[in-house]
Amino acid sequence: MPFEIFLVMHSHIDVGYTDRQERIADYQADFIRQAVDYALSDKQKNRAEDAKFKFTAEGFWAAERFLEKYGREGERRLIAAVKSGYFELTGCYFHLAELLNYENLNRSVSFACDFVKKHKLKALDTAMAADINGFSIGMSDVLYDAGIRYLSASINTHHGGAPFGRPMVPFYWKTPKGNRLLVWNGLTYHKANLLGIVPGSAPIGDPGIPGMKADGTGVIDVKGPDDYAAKRLFQMVEGFQRNGYPYPFTLIMGSGLYTDNSPPFDGPCELIEEWNRQYGDRIHLRTATLAEFFAYLAKNAGDIREYEGDWNDWWTDGALSTPDELRLHRNAQRVLRTASLLDPGDAVIPKAQKDAAAKQLILYAEHTWGHSHSFHDPCKLIVRQLDARKSAAAVQADILACTALDKASKALGEAEFDARKPFGYLAVNPHGFSADCVAYLPTDFWEEVYFSDNDYQVVDEDGKVYPHQRTTTLRGAFVCVALSLLPKERRRLHIRFAPKGKQTPAPAETPDGAIRGETVFENAYYKAAYSARGFGEIIDKVNGETVYDGGPQPAAPVYQVFKGANRWDAAGFGYSARKKMAGEVLNGELTDFKVKTAGGLFIVLAAEFKTAGARYYRVDYTLYKTLNRIDISVALAKDLVLDPEGMYAVFPFARASDWRLDKAGGFIKAGFGLPQTCCDYFNFDRGVARDGGGVAINSPDTPLVMTGGLKLWEYTTQAGPADKLYFWLTNNKWETNFRTQCAGMLGYRFALSFVKNDADALQMLDKNDIEPLIIRG
Repeated sequence: MPFEIFLVMHSHIDVGYTDRQERIADYQADFIRQAVDYALSDKQKNRAEDAKFKFTAEGFWAAERFLEKYGREGERRLIAAVKSGYFELTGCYFHLAELLNYENLNRSVSFACDFVKKHKLKALDTAMAADINGFSIGMSDVLYDAGIRYLSASINTHHGGAPFGRPMVPFYWKTPKGNRLLVWNGLTYHKANLLGIVPGSAPIGDPGIPGMKADGTGVIDVKGPDDYAAKRLFQMVEGFQRNGYPYPFTLIMGSGLYTDNSPPFDGPCELIEEWNRQYGDRIHLRTATLAEFFAYLAKNAGDIREYEGDWNDWWTDGALSTPDELRLHRNAQRVLRTASLLDPGDAVIPKAQKDAAAKQLILYAEHTWGHSHSFHDPCKLIVRQLDARKSAAAVQADILACTALDKASKALGEAEFDARKPFGYLAVNPHGFSADCVAYLPTDFWEEVYFSDNDYQVVDEDGKVYPHQRTTTLRGAFVCVALSLLPKERRRLHIRFAPKGKQTPAPAETPDGAIRGETVFENAYYKAAYSARGFGEIIDKVNGETVYDGGPQPAAPVYQVFKGANRWDAAGFGYSARKKMAGEVLNGELTDFKVKTAGGLFIVLAAEFKTAGARYYRVDYTLYKTLNRIDISVALAKDLVLDPEGMYAVFPFARASDWRLDKAGGFIKAGFGLPQTCCDYFNFDRGVARDGGGVAINSPDTPLVMTGGLKLWEYTTQAGPADKLYFWLTNNKWETNFRTQCAGMLGYRFALSFVKNDADALQMLDKNDIEPLIIRG
């Protein structure tokens, strides 16, 4: 039997990278039209069945752009092409960095599935990923629940890697719900172009296929199978056999041109017919859809092993090159979820408005961040244009999500902004479980006279008086009260004023001050000892253990720089060898630690650090007298540095332990992943927690953490117990696609709580992620 090569033609979707995003949208619309035309062409009738033009749409985003541009007639022809069997729609929207929560992952898959269902087409069973290095563990269930049973992954190993450390491995991916997907962990896309199967300009050199060697340099003009394919395909198959590849078939991806965002082309059809006449008895080529390949794979691969675990994405670290925009994206996702919890039936906020916000969230999470020359020519106008347009998706998502929450707030009774706003408030717990919180009731600076000339109290509708603390904020102040809210409870509060001496005045806040000697702060949940030298000890009273006993302060800066390093050498493009970079790790120095404010409900301790890579690094610690929570906020003035570098916030602990990650669709141990997937760093949704109970840490502004030590470019694939967590704040390691520098005024927040077990940890992460809403009206 001949060796069987399946050729899947597609156009790789990069929303940017090669041109402005709006031009890419237009290009991709035209590529779908061209592929539809090829699929429905009369030329198909005269082609052999194994050489007919077939096209697989990588993501439904391109189909959407086509439908927008070509309207009803375009829709009719697309449906006809799908029904012909020569044009394949797949389940994903496009290729994502690991930034979306479970709800938005589901949304991203719904667009293609809804189109197919609406037009009564065959249900989708195949999804395709190209470039990206992984998926959140919950994506497996998202796909399965949408009817997807097959997943093709064409991983680009640049700064990353494939499961098992090699391509062309089929496996069943067991989902958290106990289902499974058949996955083809394939070669990187464009191999058909590099092997001479696609007529036209073909680069020669290293094709990035294990077992094959470079073949000179330059470009060759391919007209027929003997120009290049006859040489390279036999070399490839011989290399497979020499290296013990167990199957007599494989899958090769190709496009019209060797470029991302490539048009389709039917030129391979005639080349394949000629190839099969000459060489088909030894290597048989055939065009295919992914569904056809998977049907063949399932039937002919024999025993396929099953694996479970996370498929942690190597590439999401690039998102830290845009820390401000990433913070906006995470805020928008959290705000949209809050709005949805308040309005689950779309009675107040139309579904279309929520979907519009979600689409901007999904667009920002698309794996393309900027131009291919973002490092080499960062000042060029087009590079800046792509960067600005990428940022615009995060900004627009935040606008739409905040507008949705504003609408929900109005429906709950938020008052109009007029010259005499009432001092009435509504505290709303959006969760289906009880929530303790400190509610921050906002007042404006022009209302200061009410507080300076009067005594005041905070009361509810039953006349209950609440202890409170007033603290300044931007353009005004907060009156803070401690609340315990039942599931979904809405509680009305009012600030009641009276002439001086007519009611109990509020306790005054302690102003800034130095710390003299060792001081202990203690509540029902934790005990913290501190002095002018910083924290000395933090005891978790929930579990009866010391969690911090010295060393770097919680959230202290750690800076890593690779001076003069060549980013490309460490990347390992196309399974090539990697050169380990020599880096320097510099710990920040605590220069000041003092009381910033103190009152009846909480104290704020302020720390300043001196660190390389930043003009300043400041941390505020808020310790609450009634809450199981320590809030930590970091203010970072980041320097512009062009060498590869990163800033981290370190959290040291008294003992090493395993850590759990709150992933979209799963709460898993760090390192519980498919074989040889990324363990240098871990992506998460809301935060992390010690396995089995202990400390839980929310991280609303950055979604990446390293455990145990700094592991950038280590390419580790295993993780174990760790006594330090390094939350990754900024990263400029990439020499393409991502922003070169991370300079600016940046902010990060963390929340520490103490829990008995994993179930409590997950609920605490949820509770601290979305706090009760405070509405004035």
